[in-house]
Amino acid sequence: MRSKKIHIHPDVADKNFIPVSRRELIKSLVLEAKESSWDNSLLKQFQILTEVLQTIYHARYHRYYLSLKTAYRPFNPDKDVITKSSWTVDERLCLQKKLFSEMSALMQKGNYEELDEDMINQALNNEMSRGLSIGVELDDYQQVLIYARGKGIIKIQQRYWQSLFLKKKEIEIPIYRRLNMIFRFRGIEELEELLKKKGLNRFNLWLYLRRHTRLMQDTSSDDYIFLRQFRDIPCSDLEMLFPNSTLRFTLLDKIKLTATGGAGTVGGIMVFLSKIAIAVKPLTIIIAVLGFGGVLGRQVKNVFYQQKHYRMVLSRSLYTHSLDINIGVIAALLDQALDEDIKEALLAYFILLQASDAFLNRDEVKQKAEVFLQTHYGVSIDFEISDALTKLRKDGLVNQKGDTYQAVNASQACDYLEKHWHDLYSATESLAEVMGDG
Repeated sequence: MRSKKIHIHPDVADKNFIPVSRRELIKSLVLEAKESSWDNSLLKQFQILTEVLQTIYHARYHRYYLSLKTAYRPFNPDKDVITKSSWTVDERLCLQKKLFSEMSALMQKGNYEELDEDMINQALNNEMSRGLSIGVELDDYQQVLIYARGKGIIKIQQRYWQSLFLKKKEIEIPIYRRLNMIFRFRGIEELEELLKKKGLNRFNLWLYLRRHTRLMQDTSSDDYIFLRQFRDIPCSDLEMLFPNSTLRFTLLDKIKLTATGGAGTVGGIMVFLSKIAIAVKPLTIIIAVLGFGGVLGRQVKNVFYQQKHYRMVLSRSLYTHSLDINIGVIAALLDQALDEDIKEALLAYFILLQASDAFLNRDEVKQKAEVFLQTHYGVSIDFEISDALTKLRKDGLVNQKGDTYQAVNASQACDYLEKHWHDLYSATESLAEVMGDG
């Protein structure tokens, strides 16, 4: 039994994620520039640059959104518009590969880390933090991607049998602050072929496929690709996120149900037999049968009650942790990746601009950026310097000399960004013709 109060530690950044809002970071950069006695002209040019750069990145990501939307259209289970488009098997396969590939790249842009197969299996084999036992058949899935970002700790109060459930003990549970899933189920024929290769006998194969068919009819279809986004997921609770998860009784449940149900059933059988043995009237026999049926009914009711309780706990957990689904996940991830790109580019550019005409190497820019975040926000991250400098170099905002870099002055940088804007604008019409209505 647990207390309902949960304490969540402040966000602790891990790897490359910058846990600061875009606007907050820009505000800090401008304040730092004022404290560094930048002249008014340079300060104004830098503020204009921040707005222009954000506009350019928004336009680029809008094109990215149209591309992903088009790739997802054949697989979207929530589409509510009529389309005359049709796709061959090869075209669907090509679009599926593109979607998974671009979604993977998008999550990496948002500084998410992929959970590989070993990490997923380890999480599935761990005991869940909610006292539930859940099974997941990964063979049901044709393809699964899971990405997580931001690790933290929650503290909960839990009672243990060692203290006869009288005392509470505080335990810490590691969590993922954000977690995304993209998956597609196997078709029945593909799954059957896989299970035969694994050597399942005919009876077990029939049971497995029967369960899979029931799942497809109730919740999904192998025609679709599903996307899910969650928050504050305990690292050991990945099982509950899979739609094909099945609830199982824990060892403690089995002992409890066996002790109570078994004793009650045995007692009911003894009473039933004794009444039958001495019964001489049909009414007495009927009463004995009804009494025995009531005992069995109570035990069955206990089992179903426990299952219902677990489903309620699981449903409540999913409702609490779920953030978005399907096309909404794509939009949310694009927004997160956009924020990360802008924050990385502006912070790196600011560091180089602050160095005036000096050239800095990658390590110097990286160190200064990490010190800035540590000083202003108290967070320690591994700043993605290569990605930041690559973006700045492509936009012409830095000059490179060997392994060193220098910021282009803010006025010239704005001119370069204005040219990029015109290039995007001129390409919009041709893009619309290719993409259609998205």
